[in-house]
Amino acid sequence: MKTGVILISHGSKLSSGNDGLFHVADMLRAMNRWDMVEAAFLQLAEPGFPEVVKKTVGSGIDRLVVVPLLLFKGNHVYKDIPEMLELEKKKYPQVEFIYSNNIGADERIALIAADRIHEVLVEKEYGSGQRVEQPQAIVDESFDIIDKLVDLASVPELHKPIIQRAIHATGDTEYTYNLIFHPAAVETGIRSLKSGGNIITDVNMAKAGITRNPVEKFGGQIICKIADTSVIDEARRLGKTRAIVAMRQSIHEMKGGIVAIGNAPTALFELIDLIKTGLAQPALVIGIPVGFVGAVEAKSALKSIAVPYITNTNRKGGSAVAVSIVNAIIKLAKEGQ
Repeated sequence: MKTGVILISHGSKLSSGNDGLFHVADMLRAMNRWDMVEAAFLQLAEPGFPEVVKKTVGSGIDRLVVVPLLLFKGNHVYKDIPEMLELEKKKYPQVEFIYSNNIGADERIALIAADRIHEVLVEKEYGSGQRVEQPQAIVDESFDIIDKLVDLASVPELHKPIIQRAIHATGDTEYTYNLIFHPAAVETGIRSLKSGGNIITDVNMAKAGITRNPVEKFGGQIICKIADTSVIDEARRLGKTRAIVAMRQSIHEMKGGIVAIGNAPTALFELIDLIKTGLAQPALVIGIPVGFVGAVEAKSALKSIAVPYITNTNRKGGSAVAVSIVNAIIKLAKEGQ
């Protein structure tokens, strides 16, 4: 079944007022999750909704999801768009029409608003050219800003520094609510480090970013085999990614340790399989691979394992996030000495 998406919003007589909708449509197309994504306007701008429906149906779409890109519910959401939908359903009875919720009062909207407020206040305060140049002062001010932007009052104490560092590493306040912690994840990670557990990473970029000295003082090592000759040769022979083979060849070193995956969904899928078959026995899995292909699916699969884990809910992630989470746990382990 071919699925199309139509984003529908208010129109404006000013072309600049309509550009945002086209940009959002472009972003959704880049995800490659639907066969077609188009933008339509209710009034004052083109293309109109009937025109876009005709275009999408003419392209062979069987199912059409209509998304009102409107902030709050009003006549457009409750009355105008549903009436337009009924007319189109009669024209194209062979097509399944699905009407989604509007944006609504979502915590993510509040976070965006908080960012905008902060941006304009920072511009006003520092527009004169005042700069902070001392490293620790920069870090302290950054965390102070994060504390003002997001509300972590209801977050478990051991989760707070991890969320803060993820935001600090990415500048993305979305990690406030989309990080998912197994109930025993942080405590398990701390115990693993303090007992000399190793840290296995999927790429050398992550390995390079992890604070080495405390890990080695606890008796552990930071290991990444992605560039090992044996991994490269075996991956070529099997027709598999190096990330998959690197996980297979790290089974011994990861026992009782932490595996941090920020780049390769294939590494996370492989690790999950190794854990389920009993071949791999890490203490904690940090699975934050980034990407449009396989990342969300791998993170969803991670939640089915018995081993404690930390992950997130969408395609975002990356080595910087994985490193920030590991370093936060290392800091907690040091403070608990």
